[in-house]
Amino acid sequence: MIGSRFSPEIRRALRIDISATLLFTVFAGLTGPFLGLILRRELGATPLQLAVMSSAGGGCLLLSLLWAKACHGRPPLPYLVWPAFLARGVFLLVPFVSSAWSFVGLVVARDFFGAAVAPAHAAVVERVYPRAQRGRALGLVRMAGAVLSIGLALAAGQLFDRIGYRWIFVAAALLGMAASLRLRRLSVPEPEGDGDEGPAGLREAWLTVREDHAFRRLLIASFLFGFGCWIQAPAHPLLAVDVLQVSASQVGVFASVAAVSTLAGSAYWGWLVDRKSSLEALRVMYLIGATTPLIYYIAWSPWVLVASAVTDSLLAIGLELVWMMAVIDVAGPQRTAQYVAIGATLAGVRGVAGPLVGGLVIHAFGIHAVYLIAAILTFSGAWLVGRELRVRVPAPVLTP
Repeated sequence: MIGSRFSPEIRRALRIDISATLLFTVFAGLTGPFLGLILRRELGATPLQLAVMSSAGGGCLLLSLLWAKACHGRPPLPYLVWPAFLARGVFLLVPFVSSAWSFVGLVVARDFFGAAVAPAHAAVVERVYPRAQRGRALGLVRMAGAVLSIGLALAAGQLFDRIGYRWIFVAAALLGMAASLRLRRLSVPEPEGDGDEGPAGLREAWLTVREDHAFRRLLIASFLFGFGCWIQAPAHPLLAVDVLQVSASQVGVFASVAAVSTLAGSAYWGWLVDRKSSLEALRVMYLIGATTPLIYYIAWSPWVLVASAVTDSLLAIGLELVWMMAVIDVAGPQRTAQYVAIGATLAGVRGVAGPLVGGLVIHAFGIHAVYLIAAILTFSGAWLVGRELRVRVPAPVLTP
């Protein structure tokens, strides 16, 4: 029985959400962990191509304000379902990939459509799950996905060693598309209240940041931490393939460890955001995330990356849950999509510049220099959040 402590309406939403999450988990587990490995090992991608792929993903986030405008005043569910459907469907074209650039193009297309999902997803979550139970409900959904990920990750690594990646991606795409269609069954209430403000353009977004002092201070911390995360993007595949010579089976093990950590993290973050402030959760997450570049810096064996799989997964699931919760709390029911879009746009700015800067650092000083710089930036972000926490100002949590 799903969540007997929830109301019948929430239990129905959870059944739909969990079933869609299980399908999406298979899609994500068969694609995401292996993108860099395939690009570098199978298609011979250069550091420039890896950096372009990562930067393009960030660049697509710059469209978030436009996506928020597009769905303003309309039911958010179609803007959650159909862009995600297209984002996952692009991997049906993987059998036709003939070069690293064409594979990068498919990943960029996925990110383009995926950028439309975040504002709509936040609006759907805000309407479907009441605030008092939102963290636990989302934590339960993520835990269900994490349980499946544990065995899936190990199997996926073996699968990639035995079967060509092209048809694995096709099967994964079909499951991901099915996950999107499953969400069409969600019943999304109309928002409460009549004071609906228009979505922000660039000028309105700037005014929001300028007038909200606590928000602005956290943006500085978020920029430092997020930039430290993004500059590592082109370094990870190079370290894994060229330096540590990681195999697909080992990638599967790392993903399995990450799934176990996600299972534990989902329960913890769900509890934390329902009982503590989002600012406290942000500080904890930043400190956890700041240890990741240090682990990569000292890695002398592929198995050292097990530790980074733990910290990365705890950070990822924490940001996903706490960021959405905090933005919803700050924005209120009428401005959720707008505030999420502002955060995603700023993440896009970092996402464009970070990987390109990381690629330049790798070219000039080597792979390990990136991790030293990343550690300085991420710990600086955590320190600034700690300062903000001492003055007890609630504020939104931004994704890197």
